[in-house]
Amino acid sequence: MKERLKAYFLDIWKTKNKRITAIVYIVAPILCAIVIDCFNKRSVLEGLKGIIDSPFTLFVNGMIILFTMSIGLLCKKRLAYVASVCALWTCLGVANYIIMSMRVSPFSATDLKLLGNIDNIIEVYLTPISFILIIVALVLVIVGVSVLWAKLPKYAEKNSYLKNIVIIVIMFLLTMGSIQIGIHTDKISEKFPNMTIAYYNYGFPYCFATSIFNTGVSQPDEYSKDKVMDIISQLNATSMVDSDDVKTPNIIFLQLESFIDVSKFEGLELSADATPIFNQLKEEFPSGYLTVNNVGYGTANTEFEVMTGLNLDDFGPGEFPYNTILTKTTCESTAYILKEYGYATHALHNNTATFYARNTVFKRLGFDTFTSLEYMYPEEFTVTDWAKDKVLTEEIMKVLESTEDTDYIYTISVQGHGAYPTESVLEEPAIQIINGIENEERKYMFEYYVNMINEMDEFVGQLIQCLSEFDEETVLVIYGDHLPSLEITEKELINENLYQTEYVVWNNIDLKLKDEDIESFQLSSRILEGLNIESGYINKFHQIFKGREDYFDKLHILSYDILYGNMFAYDGINPYIATDMQLGTYQVDIEEVRNATYEEMDMYNPEWKQSGNDEAGDSLEGQESSEDDNGQSIQENPAPMPEDEVSDWYIVSGDYFTNSSYVYVNGKEYETVYVDQNNLLVNVPQLATLDIFVVKQKAGATVLSSSHEFTYFYVDENDNENAQ
Repeated sequence: MKERLKAYFLDIWKTKNKRITAIVYIVAPILCAIVIDCFNKRSVLEGLKGIIDSPFTLFVNGMIILFTMSIGLLCKKRLAYVASVCALWTCLGVANYIIMSMRVSPFSATDLKLLGNIDNIIEVYLTPISFILIIVALVLVIVGVSVLWAKLPKYAEKNSYLKNIVIIVIMFLLTMGSIQIGIHTDKISEKFPNMTIAYYNYGFPYCFATSIFNTGVSQPDEYSKDKVMDIISQLNATSMVDSDDVKTPNIIFLQLESFIDVSKFEGLELSADATPIFNQLKEEFPSGYLTVNNVGYGTANTEFEVMTGLNLDDFGPGEFPYNTILTKTTCESTAYILKEYGYATHALHNNTATFYARNTVFKRLGFDTFTSLEYMYPEEFTVTDWAKDKVLTEEIMKVLESTEDTDYIYTISVQGHGAYPTESVLEEPAIQIINGIENEERKYMFEYYVNMINEMDEFVGQLIQCLSEFDEETVLVIYGDHLPSLEITEKELINENLYQTEYVVWNNIDLKLKDEDIESFQLSSRILEGLNIESGYINKFHQIFKGREDYFDKLHILSYDILYGNMFAYDGINPYIATDMQLGTYQVDIEEVRNATYEEMDMYNPEWKQSGNDEAGDSLEGQESSEDDNGQSIQENPAPMPEDEVSDWYIVSGDYFTNSSYVYVNGKEYETVYVDQNNLLVNVPQLATLDIFVVKQKAGATVLSSSHEFTYFYVDENDNENAQ
């Protein structure tokens, strides 16, 4: 055997084609891994340092790339295949670099599932120029790879497919073996509490590949029907609440984007307290630290843990359940639990509905309505184009007034979102950085951030004022979803923990809760326990098992069973049915369609007149005019516009229109001008009686919801009848 191996490798070395192939397969993966690491660490120097500082991690990443290249042994054009794989991995590495620049969090397989909402992603994260440059770069890469496939020679030797398949299998085993050695020697990890840090420490190829293959809740070693039923029997036999004294106030969760008390920063001196209202609430109401799963990103995952009570540590590294398991099934949640007590359930988010597929996911979490930015009337946006949170006060009160039931409202804010400008963008910042930050760019980032959370703090005060004046019992749970993306280190924080935000429970029912530091997946059960509500296995599990030695192991078993296992807890049948969720607090609807008048055209769409022909009256010459009180000329009798062109414009009247409303006639979209929440102006050439009008709410190219159909009737006015 030894002699045969020696002869095999000697043959490779002596045969030119085999020797070149072997050298390429050895050198290309390592070089590719180094280049990718430079992009991943955003520094050529840091990437090169990795060769010395973490050679085993580089080896593991090189082995992953080598395995993907080894499949090319089955091709005749091996060098072209290797070049293609190098180009693919490099493009993925560059994509990671770009995404990290836009949102801080790295590129994972989950992001590939967001491509269906690519128009929204482009609108939020990319400028038109940067998008064009990315497309041009991709085209150049494709052209370059195509040229290589055309020009590079075929492998001249006879291809032994069986032998090469064996080599591919060996490469796979060596790759998996190196990964397992790395895990057991703590060189790499299977868990990514912070994806950004994990990508930096373990390398992009390993982390990206892990995000592809390691998803969902893994089956526990002890999973069985007996183990699950043992947990359920303990839940059924134990109670931690007074079930005869259930309280059902309105329950509002207010999840504030990147919101923290910046007084927790060591040495940071501000001109004024950035969050005085929140800090006062912590003194007067139950509060504590809230341990979350992410740093600098991951809003959807904090939502998931708070809504469901499930621990993301049991899921794949960097996984967003919104984009995996919740695309397929429902899940126990606070919304489903509270529906058993007569609650109407609502979600609010002043961002686009399609981001993280909330417009479809929330129906699988038990919500009756979901009101996103497309159904709101924001008056102010940040300089980075996020809607300011004060719009949520009106929307929350609107929800409370929309039902006679008790309401559960899960509200997700967005104003504090990064990335934060590295230059001065605020003309007169209310809060200024006095001391504690030397780097000028970072100082501007902090200045922008603290002014945003100062406005968010004011919004919290306004909301509490409205709730105090609203004659209903209410519990308002306020917390930050994660720390901001400000390159914060543990040493900069008084609590030395990058994964802790804070929460406070404002209420007007004298809710008896002690201050306690908890995990985000324990927050909802803590509130429900205070209200003596114990329905739902996950909710009751936290109330009974929290603090026990086997707490996390049994939560893992129960989580696997209800989402991926045999649902022994539910006797094999999922009891939660997706809701017929309405988009928007109120239904968008049409009441009337009529021709627009000249005055309405002048008022609502003045560009129409200017873009028309000269006969439309672009000039005042030959027209009667007068002067107003200030001596300004007023056109009293504008020249008539072409009758056929005027008749193409219509006023669609109805309810709850927004800037995201678009008019469709007979299934075709027409030019729409938003007038106000009761009127839209639409250009429909050759409209005929019995044509069907529908108003659709859209997020980019995605239709979120549609009004009822409205049939247009036209009767000649000469017959003294009205158009309907």
